[in-house]
Amino acid sequence: MSKRNKFLIKFFAILIVLISVLLELDVLNLHFLEPYKYWMTVLGFGMLLIVSR
Repeated sequence: MSKRNKFLIKFFAILIVLISVLLELDVLNLHFLEPYKYWMTVLGFGMLLIVSR
């Protein structure tokens, strides 16, 4: 995996987790994502685990 691909995956993983945290703190009001907060966090951390190998 190239450095560029790793960077992009890390960037999107951090963005996904940041969005789920902001949803939890009621900073963002995106009602269509509310049911998926947990799975967004799981997906973000899973992506980081895959890239950190």
